[in-house]
Amino acid sequence: MRGGTAAVLAALCFGCGSKPTPTVTATGDKKAVEHVTITQFYAAQPMLPRGLKGNLCYGVEHASRVELAPAVEQLWPSPVRCFEIAPRQKTTYTLTAYGEDGSKASKTVDVTVGAPPPKLYDLSVNATEVHPGEKVTVCFKVDNVKEVKASPGKLDRSVNCIFDNPKKTTTYRITALGGDHQEDSGNVTVKVR
Repeated sequence: MRGGTAAVLAALCFGCGSKPTPTVTATGDKKAVEHVTITQFYAAQPMLPRGLKGNLCYGVEHASRVELAPAVEQLWPSPVRCFEIAPRQKTTYTLTAYGEDGSKASKTVDVTVGAPPPKLYDLSVNATEVHPGEKVTVCFKVDNVKEVKASPGKLDRSVNCIFDNPKKTTTYRITALGGDHQEDSGNVTVKVR
């Protein structure tokens, strides 16, 4: 009877403490492919001064290929990517992304080209220390300017120099103004002893 009781208890407890294993069946369904999305497309500098380079950035999801018109360089699907552009005139860029499911998405960005930035360079002075009333000459070079402002002293634009006879220590400031309200400036201080 002992063996019989053990067998009955064993039969009653068969599977005690363990959960039945679920049955998994393959349905043969393909994984759903999601539609392509352009998450971002923008110009880091929507207004570029003529002759300078800017950045165009994009990001896509679920894309198998990406195209840009007008073409600048080869593109590929990426969640975030930027590259250089150097348009010579106002340009509309169109990004088109193609999905594996045949879907397509497009976005456009305009980049305007403006006046080149003004440049002030080669700022020089004949002496950094002078006696009161002694002649000071501050000269410079400029590119891409509409107007040049300088003070104090007398500005002669034919030679791009300021002439002065300071009585005390003086700072001379030159400002080069460009076509799109841009400016470049510099200054030099002459000590009067």
